[in-house]
Amino acid sequence: MKSSPLTAFLVEDEPLCRADFRQILQSFPEVRLLGEAENLERARNFLRTRNVDLLFLDLSLGRENGLDLVETLPLEPLVIALTAHPQHAVRGFSLNLVDYILKPVEIDRLRLALEKARHRLVSAPLTPGRITFLGEIDGKKTVLELSEIIMAESMGNYVVLHTPRGRAIQRATFQQIRKKLPAKLFLETGRGCLVARSEIQRWSRDSAGHLILELTSGTSLRTARSRTPSVLKTLQTE
Repeated sequence: MKSSPLTAFLVEDEPLCRADFRQILQSFPEVRLLGEAENLERARNFLRTRNVDLLFLDLSLGRENGLDLVETLPLEPLVIALTAHPQHAVRGFSLNLVDYILKPVEIDRLRLALEKARHRLVSAPLTPGRITFLGEIDGKKTVLELSEIIMAESMGNYVVLHTPRGRAIQRATFQQIRKKLPAKLFLETGRGCLVARSEIQRWSRDSAGHLILELTSGTSLRTARSRTPSVLKTLQTE
């Protein structure tokens, strides 16, 4: 069991519900609430700079759906959903949430959810700074490790993540994914395209002067002219 307190953040749009939840949480000294927000924007702003073990997430935030927050976080905490609508649980479990609790929150139900969260932390502890992605492969939500990402390509309001397990679709902007992929590990080969440096076996130029990257998967990737000088410089210094 984790000896230090579990750090947590609460996203709930109703002031009275936030107050009630804070009061209930006082019965669990092993959980330290670092902050709270009433909407997704404020939650994102906090969670971009602070890591927490647990996210207590209201699923209905006015016109916003709390689950839309999960896929856009730089680091993905364990999520315990709070909802007044049981039908939301189906989508919640597909996103690999720890548990969902019907509101009003009861102390015994919260205790059970926290036990599930602690078990998950013990069986698969989160490494500080761990970067993961939640994508959809063959219609199934899948958590992907940074080491699995071969290439990322923009596709409108989505990003395609190429992995050994297949193509994973994530609803996010390319800029959001770009921020999560460390520059020292990935090269931007063109507008809306990043490739893992470790996947590049060799490179050459075609008759038009484009830089052609040959990946370990056997795929050939042409670098945009605007990116060729910087990509070539990086490859030649490695």
